Amino acid sequence: MSLAFRLAAFVAVFVFTTGALAQTDEDRDRARAAFQRGVSAYEAEHWEEALQAFQEAYRIAPHPSVRVNMANAYLNLGRPVQALDHFERFLLEMGDDGDPAQKREVRRQITELRSQIGEVFVRVQPEGATVTIDGHTTRRAPILDALELAAGTHHVEVAMEGYRSQEQEFQVSGGERHEVRIELEQGADAPVVADGPTELDASDDVFDASPEEEADDESGGIPGAVWVAGGATVALAIGAAVVGGLALGANGDFDDAVARSNDPTLPPAERNQAVTDGLDAADRADRLAITADILGIAAIAGAGATVLVYFLTRDEPDESVAVAPAAGPDGAGLVVRGAF
Repeated sequence: MSLAFRLAAFVAVFVFTTGALAQTDEDRDRARAAFQRGVSAYEAEHWEEALQAFQEAYRIAPHPSVRVNMANAYLNLGRPVQALDHFERFLLEMGDDGDPAQKREVRRQITELRSQIGEVFVRVQPEGATVTIDGHTTRRAPILDALELAAGTHHVEVAMEGYRSQEQEFQVSGGERHEVRIELEQGADAPVVADGPTELDASDDVFDASPEEEADDESGGIPGAVWVAGGATVALAIGAAVVGGLALGANGDFDDAVARSNDPTLPPAERNQAVTDGLDAADRADRLAITADILGIAAIAGAGATVLVYFLTRDEPDESVAVAPAAGPDGAGLVVRGAF
């Protein structure tokens, strides 16, 4: 058992006994009982059980020294990133107070842990893709801050609807910075939003048709301008639908982040990260919703313009030749009028 742990156990027992932070006798008794269970489990090397008991004690009566116990439990569970977080939070929350020997031991542990942890910058395209690290840490691109990961081999999976998912393994060295870049490719069946009117395969026939074909087209075909306007309208509608779907996904990410940030069973580091993820998701949802609204309005306007172009460019019936009734001295009949 480390010096820091022994000192933390002594200080915490004193705090729970005197009730310095517990609001009621019942809270003090519950916190002391949970802490003692944690110490007993720790001495028996039941690390997960010890961690849960220390977390319960901290929730009831928060005290910086209990963070040292949680950090040591994480350390024995092979989770140095969480251990480092609790050691650093201990020093921050303790400030100028606390036992100097315990602080020295904690600083020594921090220095040692820093050599076991690397910083990884994950650069992913497109924005909005889901990034999963080692099967449990999930973020949404873009990820602007560095991820702290234990030295060793790690696995990243990037996925987004309409794109081919990618997986990659990478190595992390302690005390060093790394960069992982992944760019997803659109799948074969992914919808593609065109930047402008879609070009038709038969466009050459429209402009290079023979005189007979031109005559047929003028008499009953749909004008090319209508095809162009209609294609642009369809592209805008698809864009609005795709961006609207992304906005709904961002709202779902926000709800998930809120739930994680309020989950008392998660470590503070993960809950703080959830708050950051929630803010990112909210901003992204607002931007995507505005974009979807603009595209939707443009699609509606495009539909109206398409109808207008159709009526303005459609061909009128040929009135150069007409059949009309006529009357003369010899009787009545039908007369063909017009130019030939």
